[in-house]
Amino acid sequence: MELSQKERLTEKQIAILQTELMKSQRQVGFAYVLTLIGGFFGLHKFYLEKTGQAVLYLFLGLVVILSGVIMLSVGGLIGFFMGTSRAAEAMGFSSVLSFICLIILICLIIYDLFTLPEQVKQFNDDLEEKIVMALLSTKPDQNTPAADDDGNQGMGQSKE
Repeated sequence: MELSQKERLTEKQIAILQTELMKSQRQVGFAYVLTLIGGFFGLHKFYLEKTGQAVLYLFLGLVVILSGVIMLSVGGLIGFFMGTSRAAEAMGFSSVLSFICLIILICLIIYDLFTLPEQVKQFNDDLEEKIVMALLSTKPDQNTPAADDDGNQGMGQSKE
C-alpha cells in the first residue's frame, strides 16, 4: 500500500485501523499449525480466505479418503462375491485415482510450507489496504456539522 494513503488518516482513524488490524490479521504460526493439522482439507486456505483454493484442497483430500475407503471396502466385497479379478479391477482404478490426487495434494502442501509466510503477509497487506480505503471513504464531509462522541450535534445546533 502507498504510504501517502495512510498519511491521510486522522489520529482517530489510525487508532481504528490498528484496532481492526489487531482483530483481523492472520498469524504465520497459526497458518502453519492449520497446514500441518488440516492441510489435506485446506484449513489453512480457508483461514487465509482463499476459498477457491481451499475447496480444491478439500476436494482432493476427500477424493483420496473416499477412493481409499472404496478401494478397501468395495474391493473386499467384490473379491468375496465375484472373485479376485473383479476386485483387482475395482481396486486398480480407485488406487490410481487416490494416488494421483495424493501426489497433487502433497505437492501443493509442500509449496504452501515454503510460501506460507508470504501468503500471510499478502493477506495482511490487502486487509490493511481495504481498511484504510474504507476509513478514507467514510471521512465526514467538512461542510456538514458532525456529531461528537456523545451523539450531540456540532456547531451549536440542538437536536429536535
